[in-house]
Order: sequence, then structure tokens, then C-alpha cells
Amino acid sequence: MLPARRSRAARSPSREFEAEVDTLSSIRHVNVVKLYCSITSEDSSLLVYEYLPNGSLWDRIHSAGGGKTGLDWGTRYGIAVGAARGLEYLHHGCDRPILHRDVKSSNILLDEFFKPRIADFGLAKILQSGVAGKDSSTTTTHVIAGTHGYIAPEYAYTSKVNEKSDVYSFGVVLLELVTGRRPIEEEHGENEDLVCWVTRRTTSRESVTAMVDPSIRADSAIEEALRVLKVGVLCTARLPALRPSMRTVVHMLEDAVGRRSPDGIDSKHQSLDREIRFDKVSSYKL
Repeated sequence: MLPARRSRAARSPSREFEAEVDTLSSIRHVNVVKLYCSITSEDSSLLVYEYLPNGSLWDRIHSAGGGKTGLDWGTRYGIAVGAARGLEYLHHGCDRPILHRDVKSSNILLDEFFKPRIADFGLAKILQSGVAGKDSSTTTTHVIAGTHGYIAPEYAYTSKVNEKSDVYSFGVVLLELVTGRRPIEEEHGENEDLVCWVTRRTTSRESVTAMVDPSIRADSAIEEALRVLKVGVLCTARLPALRPSMRTVVHMLEDAVGRRSPDGIDSKHQSLDREIRFDKVSSYKL
């Protein structure tokens, strides 16, 4: 049995439907959902995907119970690295960079082994020119797209988006993975989201450690989780120029548990512990 998504009835396929078909038909990556076919008729349009039995990352983090189990740290870390590699491919591995524009935990689906797939490309943009990371790769949209709590601040204010907007959204996902919190919660305070909540608590080692999801706060996992949290803070820097590229994010995450040497990390982000100290998070230099 294969999952299918139906769009609302229309005389012709919607822009979102056509964008998703065009984007997914041109890419192949182990961490991007596979589109098997699309079907259109007079009253509906269908997208048929590969079957991913473990649902979305959102459900696994925020809706444990009802037959669903939570995620241990090793599984969360594997999901973080895999999803980062999928976004790295979209930004750096395609002929033209692809902006997802709606990166969030509910758009990261999990297979039977909890390997992640980036999904839902209805808002994706294929850049016409330029190179990811350069000013020429910025595109302007007429309507703000995305999900509250994941949208980069510059996108909300200027309607301009580039790959650093995806990096910000992915940083929010990393904060979710480590803290177990939703991007928007009443506990965060009035007019504050998860990014603000984390940033305000980076004043001491004790307050930072207390942010880690209690279900993964074992001695063997805490240091790795804190390193990944640091990557999330870097990704959610308010200024886009201060955020790392997704290529650098992958290197940082791999380095967070010692699975690679830092030699491949660009000079602006060489050492997690040196580049960002939690007691001086608001004034770090890149």
C-alpha cells in the first residue's frame, strides 16, 4: 500500500501541486521522499509517495503515546544528520539550488528504521541563477509561506528568502530534537518562540543542561545533545550572514559526536566549543 495525497478539486492542478511534481521528479537522494507518480483528473490530483511507516518527526517528538514510542538520543541524532544531508543536497547537490521553504518536524518523515526523508515540496523554489549562499540566489515572494515558529525573521519582514531561511528553519528542528519542546508554547512566554526561549537560557551550564529533554538526559548523551543544541543556536542566528550553510551544518553535526575530524569545516565554523560559548551566546563571533 502506497500513501497518496489528494489536492482539492480544481479544473487544473494547483501551483503547489505542479511545483511538488516538478521538484521531486528532478531529485534523487536517500533523505528526500520518493515520488512514484502523479495522477490528475477533472476533479482531483494525486501524488503517490513511498510508504514511510513511522510517520513524522513531529509525531514522534510531541505525540508519543497511543502506540507510538519516544525517540532515544541515538535515533534523534541520526535523524538530525540525515535530514541535514537531505537539505545539503537540495542546496548544494542539484544543478540549481532548491529552497524548501517549509522545513519543519512534521515535514520530516521516518522510514521503518527511523531514517529521515524531507517531504512536502509544495512551497519549494528552484533558484534560476546564482550559487547557494550568494546574494544573487535570493528570491522575493509576494506571500509569506511557511509555518509560524519556523519562519526566519528576515523572511517575515522582507519577503526575501534564500537558503539561509531553510537553515534557520532546520535550526528550530534541532532545538526541538534536543529540548523536546514545540516551536510555539505558552510556557515560552508572551510573543516568544522556542528560539527566544533557548537563547534566554544560555547564560550558564546549569540552565543549558536543564533545557535538554528529560527523556534523553542520560550522562552518556548529554554532551552530544549540548553540541547539537549549539549547532541549532548557530542556525537560528538572527542575521542570515551569521548562519552556516547546510554543508557546514552537516560537518558540524558529524563532528558533534566525533564521527569526523573538523578539517572539512570552513574557517568560520571550525570548533563548536570555541565558536560559541553558551555563557556568551549573544556576542559570539564567526
